[in-house]
Amino acid sequence: MRSEKGMKVMAWVMLVAVVFGLGGYGVTNFGGSITSIGTVGDEEIATGDYGRALQQELETMRAQLGATFSAQQFLEAGLDAGVRERLVTTAALDNENHRLGLSVGDAALRSAIEAMPAFKGPDGKFSKETYAFVLQQNGLSVPAFESKMRTELARSLLQQAITGAVPAPKVLVDRLIAYAGERRGFSVLKIGVSDLPAQLPSPDAAGLKAYYEAHKADFTAPEAKVITYAALTPEMLAPSIQIDDKTLQDLYTQKKSQFMVPEKMTLDRLAFGTEAEAQAARAAIDSGAKTFDQLVAERGLSLKDVQMGTKTQDDLGPDAGPAVFALKAPGIAGPVQSSVGPALFRVTAISPAQTTTFDEARDELAQSLKLDKAREEIAAKVEAVNDKLASGATLEDLVKEDGLQLGTMDFTPGDSEGMAAYPEFRDAAAAAKDGDFPSLIHLKDGGIAALRLDKMRPAALIPYDKVADKVKDGWIAEETAKALTARAGEIAAAVKAGGQLNTYGAPVTEQPALRRDTIDGMPAGLVPAVFKLAKPGDVGTLQEGDGAWIYVLTSVAPPKADDPEMAKARATYAEGTAQDLGNDSFELFASALVAGTRVNLDKTAIAAVNAQFH
Repeated sequence: MRSEKGMKVMAWVMLVAVVFGLGGYGVTNFGGSITSIGTVGDEEIATGDYGRALQQELETMRAQLGATFSAQQFLEAGLDAGVRERLVTTAALDNENHRLGLSVGDAALRSAIEAMPAFKGPDGKFSKETYAFVLQQNGLSVPAFESKMRTELARSLLQQAITGAVPAPKVLVDRLIAYAGERRGFSVLKIGVSDLPAQLPSPDAAGLKAYYEAHKADFTAPEAKVITYAALTPEMLAPSIQIDDKTLQDLYTQKKSQFMVPEKMTLDRLAFGTEAEAQAARAAIDSGAKTFDQLVAERGLSLKDVQMGTKTQDDLGPDAGPAVFALKAPGIAGPVQSSVGPALFRVTAISPAQTTTFDEARDELAQSLKLDKAREEIAAKVEAVNDKLASGATLEDLVKEDGLQLGTMDFTPGDSEGMAAYPEFRDAAAAAKDGDFPSLIHLKDGGIAALRLDKMRPAALIPYDKVADKVKDGWIAEETAKALTARAGEIAAAVKAGGQLNTYGAPVTEQPALRRDTIDGMPAGLVPAVFKLAKPGDVGTLQEGDGAWIYVLTSVAPPKADDPEMAKARATYAEGTAQDLGNDSFELFASALVAGTRVNLDKTAIAAVNAQFH
């Protein structure tokens, strides 16, 4: 219920739920004595309504968290309380409607029912037979359904009466437009390491050690799963496979079209009704009187209409092919007879013929065949390997008996090197638990693998000598940032004191920008930083990576009154503000309504429904 439009949609969703939601849930009464979980004013909350609401909320959670999210987990998380809270609010609204005598007439009810897709026949129109059949299939009578529909529609009227009566304050919309549409011009100077007055000092051992101690988090290996795996992939098996020359020659012959690529041209074709018209057009091009594009336009065509794409000589036929492919550079060919009559051809690009000899293709062909044969050999092992794992064989057994290769790795989420490059392996490693038996993993390239979790390696600081290079890089980056920040501050102070930014380099003057704009080659935070300055002439600095920026605000301009983008933004802000205020008003109204209405919930009935929830 976050917008008026949203509430209308929600109301219709609730109406559809009346058709498909009222059937299929087993809680109707308990021994004939419990038919509701409580009352709100004079309104009862039926046990069936509560059960169905629980089920619908569970399905929503499963869509977000996965199908394994159970009813027990739902209840343990306390999500049933939110369901009851919504039902209490709905009942309070219905109770208020009855107190006010608010309802909808037969015409409005009929119109709503006839508009529902569930009740339309094969011709797309409302069908009484379909209406009766759908209700019957869901265990509903016409009077019961229409009574429920009338209640839902009346509740929607009450919601719309509250949310639709709150206009957007003009002063608020004006302030939003003034904020979003303000434009600021500025000058900016970037400085780098070469602009520093002195070179950075070389790091000494003490400084590097101090940096290492101060940034231990950067040099701490995360918790990892120590995994042993056995794997066999086509890449692993391929080197042991031999392919004879005759097989390679045969494959080369089969794929000759891939290795003998003919010359191709990218073409436009402009056809004419007669040879004379085509000759006249060619003469106009040759004399410079007209261009090919002008001739296309004169015929009432677009360039898209005359484009042929990339073609070979054989594609053009016996007449046009030789004439067009006689060109050695882009240009005009013809007129020549084509499949659509006399035509001029314009060649816009030429791809020369390419020939790959057998000797040049040998290695590629051999590797392709080896990988194919390796996949076949691996596929033949799958059943046996699977059976052995099911019988308790170890990974080491698979290495000895089936030729798999053994390996170990420290696996952490996000790893994508080695075996972790396979998504299937990553998923299995992430899911591995202590005590799990290895199971077969089918890899996307036709390989197979199995793994076991040996132990969990806790997060630990990596010894200094193993990360010395990274420590040095980090120290240099930190000292560079400090030096650049300091130099940028010195320049900014000088500019504030009356100096000129161009004294220190060649600043760039940017066109007035909006708050949301980004500028190529500039840090993403530069424009927001400019908008934090108070007035033209103010100066700021920003350091990022290997550079620092000194910027000076030069102009502040309000939104342009005739800017169509701002007109659209004003309409959007006005609509959104009105919706937000309407929603807030409704939430306050509903909360006050519930607080002022007698609410009695039956814990025994609630527990009984929850017990049947699954």
